[in-house]
Amino acid sequence: MPVPLPAFPPLDGSLPVIPGFIDFQAQHNGDRPWVLFPSGSSVDSVSYAEYCDATHRMAWALRPDGTRADGAVVAVIVHCDTVLYLALLSGLVRAGYKPFAMSPKNSVPAFVDMFQRTGCRHIISQPALDPLVADIQRQLASQKVHVNIRPLPALLDIFPSFGSELKNPSAAIPFPPPSKPHAMDDVVVYLHSSGSTGFPKPIPQTQRTMLEWCASPLYIEARKRGSVFGTMPLPSFHTFGFYVQWYLPLMTSSPTALYYPMSPAPPVVPTPSNHLAACRATRTNSLAIVPAFIEAWAQDEESISYLKTLEILIYSGGPLSKAVGDKLVAAGVPLRAVYGATEHGVNTLPFDAASTAPGSDGTSSEAWEWVRFADHVNCRWVPQGDGSYELQYLTSDRHTPAIENLPDARGYATSDLFVPHPRKKGLWRITGRKDDVIVLATGEKVVPIPQECMLVSSPLVTGALMFGHGRHSCGILIEVRVEHALDPEDSTALADFRNKLWPLIEGANALAPTFARIFKEMIIVTRVDKPLPRVAKGTVVRAQALQLYSDEIEKLYNTVADSADTRGIAPPATWEAGDIKLWLASHVALVNNGKTISPSRDMFDQGFDSLHATFLRNRIVGAFRANPDADVQRAASRVSQNFIFEHPTLDALADAVAATVCAEAPAGAADAIAHIQEMLEHYVRQVPTPRWAHPAPAPGVVVLLTGTTGSVGAHALAALLAHPRVTRVYTLNRGVDVRARQEAAFVERGLPVALLAGRKYAPLSGDATAEGMALDGVMLTELRMSLTHVVHNAWRVDFNLALASFEKYVASTLKMVQFCCSCAQPVKLVFTSSISAAFGWDVNKGPVPDRVLDDPTVALALTLGYGASKFVAENIVARATRNGLQATSLRVGQVCGARLTGAWSTSEWVPIIVKSSAALGMFPHLEGTVSWIPVDAVSNALVDLIVSDKVLPEVLNVVHPSSVPWSRVFEHIGTQLGQRNLTVLPLSDWVRAVEEIAAEGRPENLERVPAVKILQFLRKVLHDSSVKPDSSYTEAAGVPEYATANLLAFCPSAASLEPLGEADVRAWMDHWKAQGYLKL
Repeated sequence: MPVPLPAFPPLDGSLPVIPGFIDFQAQHNGDRPWVLFPSGSSVDSVSYAEYCDATHRMAWALRPDGTRADGAVVAVIVHCDTVLYLALLSGLVRAGYKPFAMSPKNSVPAFVDMFQRTGCRHIISQPALDPLVADIQRQLASQKVHVNIRPLPALLDIFPSFGSELKNPSAAIPFPPPSKPHAMDDVVVYLHSSGSTGFPKPIPQTQRTMLEWCASPLYIEARKRGSVFGTMPLPSFHTFGFYVQWYLPLMTSSPTALYYPMSPAPPVVPTPSNHLAACRATRTNSLAIVPAFIEAWAQDEESISYLKTLEILIYSGGPLSKAVGDKLVAAGVPLRAVYGATEHGVNTLPFDAASTAPGSDGTSSEAWEWVRFADHVNCRWVPQGDGSYELQYLTSDRHTPAIENLPDARGYATSDLFVPHPRKKGLWRITGRKDDVIVLATGEKVVPIPQECMLVSSPLVTGALMFGHGRHSCGILIEVRVEHALDPEDSTALADFRNKLWPLIEGANALAPTFARIFKEMIIVTRVDKPLPRVAKGTVVRAQALQLYSDEIEKLYNTVADSADTRGIAPPATWEAGDIKLWLASHVALVNNGKTISPSRDMFDQGFDSLHATFLRNRIVGAFRANPDADVQRAASRVSQNFIFEHPTLDALADAVAATVCAEAPAGAADAIAHIQEMLEHYVRQVPTPRWAHPAPAPGVVVLLTGTTGSVGAHALAALLAHPRVTRVYTLNRGVDVRARQEAAFVERGLPVALLAGRKYAPLSGDATAEGMALDGVMLTELRMSLTHVVHNAWRVDFNLALASFEKYVASTLKMVQFCCSCAQPVKLVFTSSISAAFGWDVNKGPVPDRVLDDPTVALALTLGYGASKFVAENIVARATRNGLQATSLRVGQVCGARLTGAWSTSEWVPIIVKSSAALGMFPHLEGTVSWIPVDAVSNALVDLIVSDKVLPEVLNVVHPSSVPWSRVFEHIGTQLGQRNLTVLPLSDWVRAVEEIAAEGRPENLERVPAVKILQFLRKVLHDSSVKPDSSYTEAAGVPEYATANLLAFCPSAASLEPLGEADVRAWMDHWKAQGYLKL
């Protein structure tokens, strides 16, 4: 039988939109979904009744005594999941407050101004925004204004159905309704403008305004069609998000689709790929989004194919490239522009609907960037003298702008400029703003006036003009005073001028949101023979000036990504280590978003990553090449791709740069061996002997497992929790919200989250590298009295870093041994090592044995410090075994995706090669086999050991017992890519192609061809595969074969493991596609 149509709330004003429409939906459509979420391989939802209950729970959380507030304004300054945000807004209204939805990106002066304008004295926020809220408090306190801070209620308190143990919560107790009926002109909620003429301005939403928004053409048509919109990435405090997330499902009685809530962890970070993946999962038929996402989708044929299936793809909030829009429409994508603003709502017709105006034409697909205004709004078009018109809305009985600012009539002047369609009457296209707001490609609006005015106040400057419309970042044109004039082509003079102006630019940046920041590289100095055009009163004519310098602006955007640019930072006074360190510190701060670092601490422990390292290396090389001294220029060729990783502190890097300039030979193998031996001896001598008070272990298996949010750790935790002999698993991870992060790790890898709901699971927040694991004394005592096993898995995985960067992890292994020896009863220790600890094994001796190796030369291969650190740690564990502790090292091989889910981290080298190969159109070929082992097989082997009553062996080589040819695996990959006949090249030629991409120095290549980031590793693979002896004990890439006798003897699950095949590869590829990593 047909599905009955839902009931629709009345639009006659008999019900307040909030909370009236919510109550209506709960009464008439209570079981229908209000929002949809992707949840693993299924779709989850929250019903209208559940949402209604959530608003009541929120009201009670805010007013526990059941009394209504007196209409006080409450600033909502949070960054949380959309469902919680929407419940908060509605709950505030239900409790008698007026919520003020504020962007956390506003400057503190802007917040203070809005607080004063609305009399706001209350804030709801969360700990992550404490520094911002504290600054707001201080500013208001200086004006003798006190504000009350309240925490954001927890998601599970408002939506208990998201709790793993309470699937069908009882209905909420209704919060007392207001004593008098609503009035149409009562203010219900505040939004704020983008600040087109200064600070953002509060914009009130009355019941009348809200009702008129709900009667907009988009809503009426979406209601008829039963449209389900995907609105995941839109911020809820923004008008666009407000419109399609809060009002749309209440008016249309159809759900909207959102990301699954992650609270108490931060919300999902929106990306074009995960947005489309979520839309596919929730089967949405319509999308509302900002242009930046559309521009990304337009580069991917698979994304375009999906977009073609939609009823409509609407965009707003910024300009969309015409080339992109035309391409999508030509491909059949139903793309339409929507025009709206906080001050007046959305009153255009995005669907293909003809106006009733005489002589008008219906909107067609070719007119995707044009809009048609609804008949019920009264538009007044004011000519600007250049063919454009400013739109002004005149107030009517069916449309009341939230703000009225016209001097001669009731209505609102938008300051938005439009041009009429040359042939189709009634169609208009927006061309800009009368007040010169810059709309970035992200939809963020930049008000340039405050920054420009500050810069013009400088005695060096006569004119300043920001640009960036349709781009991802802003730049500025600077006109220098005649007495300070310079040639912009003189790089030295230009750098000197930028440095002089920089303190003032930093002050200007402080006035603006973070997305409006001006970077030093984005300053263009005008030429004397091309002065900025001005009107008679001296004001710069913005449009003409930008056109005059359009070539320079375009060139700047094309070249700004060049990370080797060292202009603005003078070379060191000398090439001595002391001067170099000061020079490097400036570059480090520049590539690290202005943050300085401790020179003696590892940079990678202070926020550096591979991208920072690439940029810093390029700047060093650029400085060498730009130096007039030929000896310094030649030093550029001696800077390896891994230069920053090999010298991970600022002190060490300065010494290395000095040595490179002086042409000193780099440290060789003998130095590396000495370093390994020195570290090994230092820690091994500290290994204690256990002295247990109770020699017999307690019944049951109680495990402490460190590092459980990565692939191996998460799968190991799932396997342990599922085993009946395991009674409790303590997990140790750094940071806060460890339970939420663990749940996210399970969701990401398709593991059963329900396992985390039981009493077996005991998450701890601590640090394996810290004294006492950073746990309190009570918890340490509990662990010492109850544990039977410790699995030490927490380790940094980065094959670029030197041994020095891993020392704290080596030290953590000793700490774990010391902890086990201090327990009340015998505890078995399992250390997850790596086959890289023995990559240098001499294969002429046969396979790598499953025993501890004491020759440090075996660790001098392929993975730099990572393998060496595991080698040292294995020897610490071996010494503990000889001292009486039952301990073993699992020498884990190359882990691949799980057999069922295919989950395989995209940061690993195999997925990187696959993605890069797809971009390059060629695969690398290697002779030999691979013994990659599925991650769930590793976890099963671990559990086999844990529950075994046998005495643990010193080492198990955890690799696949049945290897398969490299060529067969990549043949399956090619089939899954749809490129069965993809060119196959020797690894040497493939690496050379990657090097050519790397030589371009363009940051975007790091995303397209991520193999650029692991070039040093690939070169080492190439080297090792060419120099390894031709032996039956060598696999592809020169990797030695590993003995598996202990694995098969102690781990029954490994003995039944099937060889890798097409089904495994298909699972990997499906996972990478679902993650948005592969776009095929």
